[in-house]
Amino acid sequence: METLKHLNKEQQEAAHHVDGPLLVIAGAGSGKTRIVTFRIAHLLELGVPPSEIIAVTFTNKAAEEMRERVHNLTRAFVLTCTFHSLCARILREAIEVLGYKKDFVIFDEEDTEKVLKECFTRLNIKEDKGFLKKTRSEISQLKNNLQEPDATLPIYQLYQEKLKEYNALDFDDLLFLTVKLFREHADILERFQKRWSYILIDEYQDTNAAQYMIIKLLAKQHGNVFAVGDPDQSIYSWRGANIGNILNFEEDFPGAKVVSLEQNYRSRDNILQAANALIKHNENRYEKNLWSDRGKGAPIGFFIAADEREEAKFVLSRLKYHILKDQLPLNECVIFYRTNFQSRLYEDALLREKIPYKIVGGLSFYQRREIKDILAYLRIVLGSSDFLAFARTINLPKRGFGEASLAKLRSFAEENRINILSAALMAVRGEYKVSAKQREGIQDYLDLIIGLKEMVQKQEPLPEIISHTIERTRYLEYLQEDPETFEERRSNLEELITKASEWEKDQESPSLTAFLEELSLKSSLDQASGEEDTLKLMTLHNSKGLEFSLVFLVGLEEDLLPHINCKADPNSLEEERRLCYVGMTRAKEFLYLTAARNRFLFGTSRYMRPSRFLMEVPKQYLRNYQEDLEEEANCDFIPGDLVIHKEFGVGTVQKVYETSLGLTYDVLFAAGKITRALIAKYAKLRPAD
Repeated sequence: METLKHLNKEQQEAAHHVDGPLLVIAGAGSGKTRIVTFRIAHLLELGVPPSEIIAVTFTNKAAEEMRERVHNLTRAFVLTCTFHSLCARILREAIEVLGYKKDFVIFDEEDTEKVLKECFTRLNIKEDKGFLKKTRSEISQLKNNLQEPDATLPIYQLYQEKLKEYNALDFDDLLFLTVKLFREHADILERFQKRWSYILIDEYQDTNAAQYMIIKLLAKQHGNVFAVGDPDQSIYSWRGANIGNILNFEEDFPGAKVVSLEQNYRSRDNILQAANALIKHNENRYEKNLWSDRGKGAPIGFFIAADEREEAKFVLSRLKYHILKDQLPLNECVIFYRTNFQSRLYEDALLREKIPYKIVGGLSFYQRREIKDILAYLRIVLGSSDFLAFARTINLPKRGFGEASLAKLRSFAEENRINILSAALMAVRGEYKVSAKQREGIQDYLDLIIGLKEMVQKQEPLPEIISHTIERTRYLEYLQEDPETFEERRSNLEELITKASEWEKDQESPSLTAFLEELSLKSSLDQASGEEDTLKLMTLHNSKGLEFSLVFLVGLEEDLLPHINCKADPNSLEEERRLCYVGMTRAKEFLYLTAARNRFLFGTSRYMRPSRFLMEVPKQYLRNYQEDLEEEANCDFIPGDLVIHKEFGVGTVQKVYETSLGLTYDVLFAAGKITRALIAKYAKLRPAD
């Protein structure tokens, strides 16, 4: 095959594979998207129709990139999409057998919380924001674990009934109901099994129980599953991702072949060897060793500061050094941290230095109030049962409907088993009693919706429909009530119109339904643009799939990384190590690992112990920048010696060894019988009398 000459030996082996299950263990930077692309190209070259191939990944950005690569290579259009988009497609075609209509709407987080509040009221549960979010999380977990609602959890049961009443699905329903559809309707499952003869899954290590079952069911007849992933980069268990799905692939798909991609095209070899040494401390993994032919590169910068302010000062000094010396754009630089609160100190420092930066993973464009308001108008145009969209828009502008009036109108609709727009129409006709102001307001509202429906039916351009919605609702006048935010919000609405225009040009069959569906499936990370020249700040969980020339991994201390909530459980601890590994392997040229000996944490100044992960990085790969610290301590103690530590008291030396931090003692302390690893130059141990 002509295209395969661009691949290395292992990549060719994977791309040549045709029938039967194959697992590709794709190490960081090993070209996994390239593999999926070339494998699709190979199938097409063999004569497999494009319509029989499907590639599934986790973000819209990754799906779009893969789709473009396939098209550029083959000129063919192959279905590449996220799991949620795939399920939305399946349900649009077949959901009616589950009692929903095909024009269902997809509720976002804010919408689902409103439904839960209604359920709380119905069940006489006291509304509390903390309990609300906890309940929502529990229901999400139940759905992702494929557990049906029953009488043992009334809130879950009522919540599902309410969603069905509104002909709405939440994000988890897209997966949950697809599995339900396949399990309960063999004929429908068979239809989709025959439709897609070859299934490719990217980031397989991130699949949850529902996603795993969808793939398992779709591939049951032909077994043509091509899964690409890396157990060492499984960092989303809190989202329901199950590392066991990839580790048990050979058991789940008998006769599966496994190909390991170890050549890294991203990083210098010094960075990779350090990352290899770190991750080898995990047990739940496929053995592999990343390597690069890009050269050894610079040693990894290493610095333990006196406190967090000194740490930030060091990071900014090295940042400015590389920008000047290596001519690095800010866009190629990033600061990674474990938790969001760690960003504040760096934001303060960057503002003082007038260095532009961007927090990645902040509020999504599509979650902003003005965007959601206009999209809610468009939702009610498509779905007359969407009470939440009706409730959000009926008073934009004000039309005299408070919460009590809305509740009564909704009850009237429920009692008469009609949708909310039909109830509103009956109010206009006098068949439901409302005030004169409310009747006038509803008439104006219905005229607007009818006009928009006509535009949709005539298939008028989406930008014109959105512009008409903004103008007809006098929404800009409403925004002027807050002069301080008016310009920003107006610019956001203009950007929405631009987005609609760009989106429409890229679609073969554009429609308002498809447009709203795509926006519903957007994540805040998808909005993170890498084009503007700003330093990026983000949590390690947001770093997946990205790469930068210069990486700072800060706050490498016990209780931060590994996080204090993860240290007791061995599986959680391994995931924390994988998180550190993912951060390290984002670096192409330069990597710095930093920590602080003292940090203001949890309301008080605390003495911090360097992270165990620092000790697991061999000293030979590091350059120590601690020129102001004491000289390396001599080996004053041997195993068996009694020593005194100012905080932990009397203990017995168990082991003496070198780590990346220098001479280290394992000391068993009598109080609590806990063994601690102590760095000689920091611990200042003295002999016990």
